Amino acid sequence: MVGEDGVIRGPAGDGRVAAVARADVARSAVAVLLDTSSHGDTTYTMTGPEALTLAEAAAVIREVTGRDVTFHDETVEEAYESRRRWEAPDWQYDAWVSTYTAIKVGEVAEVSDDVRRLTGRTALSLRDLLSSDDA
Repeated sequence: MVGEDGVIRGPAGDGRVAAVARADVARSAVAVLLDTSSHGDTTYTMTGPEALTLAEAAAVIREVTGRDVTFHDETVEEAYESRRRWEAPDWQYDAWVSTYTAIKVGEVAEVSDDVRRLTGRTALSLRDLLSSDDA
């Protein structure tokens, strides 16, 4: 989500996102696939261990990597315009922008312990992910 210029852009405001690492999703999927009978008719909420604003995420990235990363809270109009540099169908622009608007209104702020329940280990935080080879 960080642009080549070191800026995370999107209309997310001060909303929070409990993003989950792909490695945690993969480990959780393996746990389910190894014991499918225990997971029938069950829905899991896959999240990281904390919900961060994108400004907080930028600060973690800066601190861990030393890269100068900031967050720019675009308007919805700015978000569509900044993404038009990539040729895509309209539904794709909507999907890209709605990811940020979902953050803004709190739709992805919930933190669950489902990764831990499935894998026996705490989900990776952004700091852990950036600091580890075990991502």
